[in-house]
Amino acid sequence: MAEVSRILTALGLVVASVGFTVYGIGSAFVDPGGFQVTLGLVMMIAGVIGAAVGIVMSKRIPEEE
Repeated sequence: MAEVSRILTALGLVVASVGFTVYGIGSAFVDPGGFQVTLGLVMMIAGVIGAAVGIVMSKRIPEEE
């Protein structure tokens, strides 16, 4: 279970970062692209939630020796 929490944390942070980039690309134009802005926001929110769940999971699991 410790590996799952690490993977979920790393994947959540990456998805949130990519979502931030996609949001920036979508809002950089004079006429903002609705699809890119929406996709970026969804990716940022999902990534932050995934990273938070992974961090909480890693703190709740006892250390393996």
